[in-house]
Amino acid sequence: MKKPFVSRFTPYALCLFIAGCFILSGCHNKKEPVRLAFISGMHPVFDTALYAPVLDDFDGVTWKAYTHEESQELFKQENKNQYDIIIFYAICLEELPETTKQDIIQVVSEGKPVFILHDGLLTYNTWHEFAKIAGMKYFMSEQTVDGVAYGVSTYKHQQTIPVTVADKDHFITQGMDETFVLHDEIYNGLWQSPGIHVLWTTTHPDCVRNVMYTYAYGKAKVAGIIMGHGPGIFFDKNFRLAFQRTVRWLAQ
Repeated sequence: MKKPFVSRFTPYALCLFIAGCFILSGCHNKKEPVRLAFISGMHPVFDTALYAPVLDDFDGVTWKAYTHEESQELFKQENKNQYDIIIFYAICLEELPETTKQDIIQVVSEGKPVFILHDGLLTYNTWHEFAKIAGMKYFMSEQTVDGVAYGVSTYKHQQTIPVTVADKDHFITQGMDETFVLHDEIYNGLWQSPGIHVLWTTTHPDCVRNVMYTYAYGKAKVAGIIMGHGPGIFFDKNFRLAFQRTVRWLAQ
Protein backbone atom coordinates (compact mmCIF):
# COMPACT_ATOMS: atom_id res chain seq x y z
CA MET A 1 0.00 0.00 0.00
CA LYS A 2 1.31 3.43 -0.94
CA LYS A 3 2.13 5.88 1.82
CA PRO A 4 0.02 9.03 1.93
CA PHE A 5 1.51 11.88 -0.10
CA VAL A 6 2.23 14.04 2.97
CA SER A 7 3.80 11.16 4.88
CA ARG A 8 6.21 10.30 2.02
CA PHE A 9 7.50 13.87 1.75
CA THR A 10 7.54 14.85 5.42
CA PRO A 11 11.25 13.98 5.96
CA TYR A 12 12.26 16.18 3.03
CA ALA A 13 10.02 19.01 4.16
CA LEU A 14 11.33 18.68 7.67
CA CYS A 15 14.93 18.93 6.47
CA LEU A 16 14.12 22.02 4.44
CA PHE A 17 12.31 23.54 7.38
CA ILE A 18 15.24 22.96 9.75
CA ALA A 19 17.72 24.33 7.21
CA GLY A 20 15.59 27.40 6.71
CA CYS A 21 15.35 27.99 10.45
CA PHE A 22 19.12 27.65 10.78
CA ILE A 23 19.73 30.21 8.04
CA LEU A 24 17.22 32.64 9.44
CA SER A 25 18.59 32.18 12.93
CA GLY A 26 22.09 32.92 11.71
CA CYS A 27 20.93 36.09 10.02
CA HIS A 28 19.01 37.18 13.08
CA ASN A 29 21.92 36.53 15.46
CA LYS A 30 24.53 38.23 13.33
CA LYS A 31 26.37 40.50 15.73
CA GLU A 32 26.44 44.20 15.05
CA PRO A 33 29.67 46.11 15.82
CA VAL A 34 30.08 47.43 19.35
CA ARG A 35 29.89 51.22 19.10
CA LEU A 36 32.27 53.15 21.33
CA ALA A 37 31.77 56.78 22.26
CA PHE A 38 35.32 57.89 23.10
CA ILE A 39 35.28 61.14 25.08
CA SER A 40 38.66 62.77 24.59
CA GLY A 41 40.18 65.85 23.02
CA MET A 42 40.39 67.90 26.20
CA HIS A 43 44.14 67.55 26.62
CA PRO A 44 46.49 68.85 23.87
CA VAL A 45 48.47 65.60 23.82
CA PHE A 46 45.47 63.30 23.64
CA ASP A 47 44.60 63.41 19.97
CA THR A 48 43.13 60.46 18.14
CA ALA A 49 46.51 59.38 16.75
CA LEU A 50 47.51 58.34 20.27
CA TYR A 51 44.90 55.66 20.91
CA ALA A 52 43.90 54.85 17.31
CA PRO A 53 46.36 51.90 17.16
CA VAL A 54 44.31 50.08 19.79
CA LEU A 55 40.88 50.97 18.42
CA ASP A 56 41.59 50.52 14.72
CA ASP A 57 43.03 47.04 15.32
CA PHE A 58 39.91 45.86 17.12
CA ASP A 59 37.55 43.65 15.10
CA GLY A 60 33.85 44.07 15.71
CA VAL A 61 34.14 47.59 17.06
CA THR A 62 33.45 51.04 15.68
CA TRP A 63 34.37 54.23 17.50
CA LYS A 64 34.01 57.96 17.40
CA ALA A 65 35.88 60.59 19.42
CA TYR A 66 34.01 63.43 21.11
CA THR A 67 35.20 66.64 22.75
CA HIS A 68 33.84 67.80 26.09
CA GLU A 69 31.29 70.05 24.41
CA GLU A 70 30.18 67.39 21.93
CA SER A 71 29.91 64.72 24.62
CA GLN A 72 27.20 66.57 26.50
CA GLU A 73 24.78 65.76 23.69
CA LEU A 74 25.51 62.02 24.07
CA PHE A 75 23.73 61.79 27.38
CA LYS A 76 20.39 63.12 26.24
CA GLN A 77 17.71 60.46 26.12
CA GLU A 78 17.18 60.89 22.39
CA ASN A 79 20.88 60.17 21.69
CA LYS A 80 21.66 57.35 24.12
CA ASN A 81 21.03 54.59 21.57
CA GLN A 82 23.68 55.93 19.18
CA TYR A 83 26.46 54.13 21.09
CA ASP A 84 26.92 51.03 23.26
CA ILE A 85 29.77 51.97 25.61
CA ILE A 86 31.06 55.31 26.92
CA ILE A 87 34.83 55.61 27.33
CA PHE A 88 35.98 58.53 29.48
CA TYR A 89 39.56 59.43 28.56
CA ALA A 90 40.07 63.12 29.19
CA ILE A 91 40.95 65.80 31.68
CA CYS A 92 37.88 67.98 32.06
CA LEU A 93 37.90 70.54 34.85
CA GLU A 94 34.98 72.57 33.59
CA GLU A 95 31.77 72.71 35.55
CA LEU A 96 28.94 70.79 33.91
CA PRO A 97 25.45 72.24 33.59
CA GLU A 98 23.11 70.68 36.13
CA THR A 99 20.96 69.29 33.32
CA THR A 100 23.96 67.44 31.86
CA LYS A 101 24.82 65.97 35.25
CA GLN A 102 21.32 64.60 35.57
CA ASP A 103 21.47 63.25 32.01
CA ILE A 104 24.71 61.38 32.79
CA ILE A 105 23.32 59.93 36.01
CA GLN A 106 20.17 58.77 34.26
CA VAL A 107 21.83 57.23 31.20
CA VAL A 108 24.44 55.35 33.25
CA SER A 109 22.16 54.24 36.08
CA GLU A 110 19.74 52.85 33.48
CA GLY A 111 22.49 50.53 32.25
CA LYS A 112 24.85 52.24 29.78
CA PRO A 113 28.31 50.65 30.31
CA VAL A 114 31.22 52.91 31.26
CA PHE A 115 34.98 52.47 30.69
CA ILE A 116 37.19 54.79 32.76
CA LEU A 117 40.61 55.00 31.11
CA HIS A 118 43.55 56.79 32.78
CA ASP A 119 42.71 60.52 32.74
CA GLY A 120 39.04 59.68 32.82
CA LEU A 121 39.69 59.58 36.57
CA LEU A 122 40.34 63.33 36.49
CA THR A 123 37.29 64.39 34.53
CA TYR A 124 34.45 66.45 36.06
CA ASN A 125 36.82 66.83 39.01
CA THR A 126 34.65 68.86 41.36
CA TRP A 127 31.53 66.76 40.74
CA HIS A 128 31.61 64.11 43.46
CA GLU A 129 28.84 61.96 41.95
CA PHE A 130 31.03 61.26 38.92
CA ALA A 131 33.59 59.66 41.25
CA LYS A 132 30.83 57.34 42.43
CA ILE A 133 30.04 56.51 38.80
CA ALA A 134 33.71 55.84 38.03
CA GLY A 135 34.56 53.93 41.22
CA MET A 136 37.81 55.91 41.66
CA LYS A 137 38.91 59.54 41.60
CA TYR A 138 42.11 61.53 41.07
CA PHE A 139 42.00 64.83 43.00
CA MET A 140 43.09 68.02 41.26
CA SER A 141 42.49 70.00 44.46
CA GLU A 142 41.90 69.34 48.14
CA GLN A 143 38.45 67.82 48.46
CA THR A 144 36.27 65.89 50.87
CA VAL A 145 34.40 62.71 49.88
CA ASP A 146 31.98 61.05 52.32
CA GLY A 147 33.44 63.08 55.16
CA VAL A 148 37.07 62.15 54.44
CA ALA A 149 39.53 64.88 53.41
CA TYR A 150 41.89 64.17 50.50
CA GLY A 151 44.91 66.10 49.29
CA VAL A 152 45.94 66.59 45.68
CA SER A 153 46.71 63.26 44.00
CA THR A 154 50.14 62.64 42.50
CA TYR A 155 51.50 61.28 39.23
CA LYS A 156 54.82 60.17 37.75
CA HIS A 157 55.64 59.78 34.07
CA GLN A 158 57.53 56.94 32.40
CA GLN A 159 57.52 54.43 35.22
CA THR A 160 58.23 50.70 35.22
CA ILE A 161 55.12 49.14 36.74
CA PRO A 162 55.10 45.52 37.99
CA VAL A 163 51.57 44.15 37.59
CA THR A 164 49.97 41.11 39.23
CA VAL A 165 46.65 39.64 38.12
CA ALA A 166 44.45 39.64 41.22
CA ASP A 167 41.54 37.68 39.73
CA LYS A 168 42.67 35.06 37.22
CA ASP A 169 39.14 33.72 36.66
CA HIS A 170 37.48 36.91 35.48
CA PHE A 171 36.50 37.11 31.81
CA ILE A 172 38.85 40.06 31.28
CA THR A 173 41.93 38.40 32.76
CA GLN A 174 41.54 34.75 31.71
CA GLY A 175 44.70 33.46 30.03
CA MET A 176 46.84 36.45 30.98
CA ASP A 177 50.28 35.97 32.50
CA GLU A 178 50.02 36.12 36.29
CA THR A 179 52.68 38.85 36.39
CA PHE A 180 54.05 41.25 33.78
CA VAL A 181 55.52 44.73 33.49
CA LEU A 182 54.02 47.87 31.97
CA HIS A 183 55.72 51.18 31.20
CA ASP A 184 53.54 54.23 31.64
CA GLU A 185 52.35 57.00 33.94
CA ILE A 186 51.18 56.14 37.47
CA TYR A 187 48.78 57.78 39.94
CA ASN A 188 48.68 57.85 43.72
CA GLY A 189 46.49 59.32 46.44
CA LEU A 190 43.20 58.37 44.79
CA TRP A 191 39.79 57.81 46.30
CA GLN A 192 38.60 54.26 45.63
CA SER A 193 35.12 52.93 46.26
CA PRO A 194 34.94 49.93 48.61
CA GLY A 195 32.68 48.36 45.98
CA ILE A 196 35.33 47.89 43.27
CA HIS A 197 36.36 44.40 42.19
CA VAL A 198 40.14 44.38 41.71
CA LEU A 199 41.63 42.73 38.60
CA TRP A 200 45.23 44.05 38.62
CA THR A 201 47.48 45.25 41.43
CA THR A 202 50.97 46.72 41.56
CA THR A 203 53.70 46.98 44.21
CA HIS A 204 55.13 50.20 42.78
CA PRO A 205 55.75 52.37 45.87
CA ASP A 206 54.47 55.56 44.23
CA CYS A 207 51.32 54.09 42.68
CA VAL A 208 47.91 53.25 44.04
CA ARG A 209 47.83 49.49 44.62
CA ASN A 210 44.66 48.66 42.62
CA VAL A 211 45.30 49.57 38.99
CA MET A 212 42.49 47.77 37.15
CA TYR A 213 38.99 47.05 38.39
CA THR A 214 35.34 46.45 37.62
CA TYR A 215 32.44 48.12 39.35
CA ALA A 216 28.72 48.84 39.07
CA TYR A 217 26.67 52.00 39.15
CA GLY A 218 22.94 51.45 39.14
CA LYS A 219 22.33 48.90 36.39
CA ALA A 220 25.53 49.77 34.53
CA LYS A 221 28.77 47.84 34.33
CA VAL A 222 31.84 49.98 34.93
CA ALA A 223 35.51 49.13 34.38
CA GLY A 224 38.67 51.15 34.88
CA ILE A 225 42.39 51.04 34.09
CA ILE A 226 44.77 53.48 35.81
CA MET A 227 47.39 53.31 33.05
CA GLY A 228 46.90 54.66 29.54
CA HIS A 229 48.93 57.84 29.14
CA GLY A 230 50.96 56.47 26.25
CA PRO A 231 52.08 56.46 23.64
CA GLY A 232 54.11 53.28 24.13
CA ILE A 233 51.55 51.47 26.25
CA PHE A 234 49.07 51.43 23.36
CA PHE A 235 51.40 48.95 21.64
CA ASP A 236 51.87 46.75 24.71
CA LYS A 237 50.29 43.32 24.21
CA ASN A 238 49.03 43.01 27.80
CA PHE A 239 47.45 46.46 27.80
CA ARG A 240 45.85 45.89 24.40
CA LEU A 241 44.44 42.55 25.52
CA ALA A 242 43.06 44.10 28.70
CA PHE A 243 41.53 46.99 26.76
CA GLN A 244 39.83 44.72 24.24
CA ARG A 245 38.63 42.22 26.83
CA THR A 246 37.20 45.07 28.90
CA VAL A 247 35.17 46.30 25.95
CA ARG A 248 33.91 42.75 25.29
CA TRP A 249 32.95 42.32 28.93
CA LEU A 250 31.12 45.64 29.07
CA ALA A 251 29.26 44.76 25.86
CA GLN A 252 27.96 41.43 27.20
